[in-house]
Amino acid sequence: MAFCNNNNTSIYYEQHGEGKPVVLVHGGATSFRFNYGVFGWIEDLNESGFQVIGLDMRGHGQSDKPLLPEEYGTDKLASDVLAVMGELGVEEASIVGYSLGSAVALHLIQTSPERFSSASLVATGDGLLGYPPHTFSALLPVLAEAVSRSEFPDDLPEHVAAYWTFVTQSGGSREAISSAAKAEYPVLSIALAAEIQAPVLVVSGERDPVLGQGLRLAEALGQGEYLEIEKADHFNLAAKNSVKKAITAFFMKHNR
Repeated sequence: MAFCNNNNTSIYYEQHGEGKPVVLVHGGATSFRFNYGVFGWIEDLNESGFQVIGLDMRGHGQSDKPLLPEEYGTDKLASDVLAVMGELGVEEASIVGYSLGSAVALHLIQTSPERFSSASLVATGDGLLGYPPHTFSALLPVLAEAVSRSEFPDDLPEHVAAYWTFVTQSGGSREAISSAAKAEYPVLSIALAAEIQAPVLVVSGERDPVLGQGLRLAEALGQGEYLEIEKADHFNLAAKNSVKKAITAFFMKHNR
């Protein structure tokens, strides 16, 4: 088990294989293991010649779990990624961000372009640019309520109640995840999105009730490509072999 210290917050990380590094950033209310590890992402990327770096963002998995909302938000979660890269001496990598992790990855390729050669934003949508209705400002208050319940919130929509199950299955802290959901995750302006020159593959599910689809997000990026997975929803994209294969091929194309 490995940890790095990010301004007195302990961040758990894993490193697997050799080759061009790919950083995997998980979604909210889960962890590196439950978002990627159990679905074979490590093995598939390693077999294609990539090194995998995975972390549990603060409030999740085996990392520290601050209980104040101001300890979360896009900047703080992004700093966890950079701290792990610094700990490992990784100057440049590709990055995959899933759901909440897609906002973190988008922030990183915009604010630290020299650190990321290519990216994939998965289970995400145009809400990252502020297009309604699938924005974090609309989703996260309901998510915070769901994960705070002591019992399964069967009165809430199924896709919202699912986060309660994720926290339960991963042994997460309901209070920490609720605090993370109350933090600030600002949208990125279309003008700044257009300035991003790293190749980016946006992957959405056809039936995603959480963050919708990301065609306009992909079109706004300087080198954006869009892939929509037929009949897929927000959650099962992580388990789709077609998604892993598409992202691996995209990184191989842009990391020669």
